[in-house]
Amino acid sequence: MSEQIERISIDQLRVGLYIRIESWMDHPFLFSSFKIRNEKQLQQLRALGITHVLYDSSKSDLPPLPPPPVNAPSPAPPPPVQADPEIEAMWAEKKARRDKLSRQREALGRCERQFAAGASTVQSLLRNLFSRPDESMQQAQALVSDMVDSMLADKDIVLHLVNAKAGDENAYYHALNVTMLALILGKEAQLDAEAMRALGLGALLHDIGREKIPSKILLNKSPWTKAELSFYQQHVAYGLDMARPLPGMSAAALDVIAMHHELLDGSGYPGRLAGERIGRLARIACIANAYDSYCNRANPADSMTPAEAISFMFKKEMGKYDPVLMQLFVRCMGIYPPGSVVQLNNGQIGLVMSINPGCLLHPSLLIYDPHVPKEEALWLDLREAPDLSVVKTLRPAELDRAVLAYLDPRTRISYFTGSGLSGNRSA
Repeated sequence: MSEQIERISIDQLRVGLYIRIESWMDHPFLFSSFKIRNEKQLQQLRALGITHVLYDSSKSDLPPLPPPPVNAPSPAPPPPVQADPEIEAMWAEKKARRDKLSRQREALGRCERQFAAGASTVQSLLRNLFSRPDESMQQAQALVSDMVDSMLADKDIVLHLVNAKAGDENAYYHALNVTMLALILGKEAQLDAEAMRALGLGALLHDIGREKIPSKILLNKSPWTKAELSFYQQHVAYGLDMARPLPGMSAAALDVIAMHHELLDGSGYPGRLAGERIGRLARIACIANAYDSYCNRANPADSMTPAEAISFMFKKEMGKYDPVLMQLFVRCMGIYPPGSVVQLNNGQIGLVMSINPGCLLHPSLLIYDPHVPKEEALWLDLREAPDLSVVKTLRPAELDRAVLAYLDPRTRISYFTGSGLSGNRSA
């Protein structure tokens, strides 16, 4: 125990002390560590029946009360504690939070399994796209339809982090990520069902031309030479040639493949198209592709955090993307997108697990607390904690390993919605 941390009697408590209750299960408070703010809170602590707490002098406004004299006579037994409705409500709320966390973990597990199944489906259909085109396109259309239907039926979009595979499978995860992001944005832009399916199919197959790019270029983590970049950019033309003869490919889906790297200011490729010459679906796919590429670089050290990627695209590259669509993207991804590590005004650190549409400054977080077992970590919806707010975002490199291991902010991001599914360098 450090010099700043001292174990004191419950009788020494006073307003202004920063304390930690030693067992997560012994109290109904939201956090085990907090500053005593008022007499009501002091009374609640004394009513719990605990005898000691830990006191942190570095975070307290004043010292604790002196301990009772060693030879002092034992005080008379206190009268039976009457049940405090407020304490009972706090216990009930804590139990409700634990139950909610359990349900959320179950949903998270289902989403992770769905994502793995979706990645497997994408891997299978892309590998068999030309040897069994009819079967593969049926798989692709079924996957996209499931994603579109679930999105159109469910307005509560859940975005969260999951592990992604390494090596060649990264392309399959990138395809799913871009498809999910594009559909999220497409829904926000109020596309009809037919346009959503065309967008989804084009996004799912947007990078099929990469199959003709040598692995030594795709897997090269160093900056590309001018020749390598030029060769890589040919993947758009290759992909378009490969997709045209596929059964069920609409002109709108082909436009997504052809123009997903075209930028509004004319600086994109391969055609250096600008403005209205770029189809709306392609403009959506371009935003989704750029965001996922910034978050999931081939070299993880080069990856941006989700919050950095959103900020960079919105502030530094605004001329490259459709401004209306970009504003919609910020609205549906949030100020602190999933994957952001944030610090709250009480000093707690949390990992953003999902946004709350219409309340972008109050996402849902997984809270780091070393005194709470990781498997019981608090999943906190900031809408339900009005005294708490995000004060800044943090890069994983700024965090201790213990915090990283607890929160497990993974290096690749994936996006889900309902029963559907929602990265690799993509220059």
